[in-house]
Amino acid sequence: MASRDRSGGAKLDSAEYCVLQVQLSRKGAVATSPPQTHFVTVDNRMETLDFVHNNLDLCAKNIIKLLRGKVDK
Repeated sequence: MASRDRSGGAKLDSAEYCVLQVQLSRKGAVATSPPQTHFVTVDNRMETLDFVHNNLDLCAKNIIKLLRGKVDK
């Protein structure tokens, strides 16, 4: 689900959203196991981008939860 940012806060540029490329790999995984690449859309406000930058581990855990939920269905 997505929504449009109507806050008028400071943005990185004129775009409403930005796309982040996230590569997930298992800790201690064998070298033959390639990382999974996913693209995540986030709003382009500096607050959000700073939060994602400062909390990359938390964001990765949320992506993993979403992926597991899709597999379970």
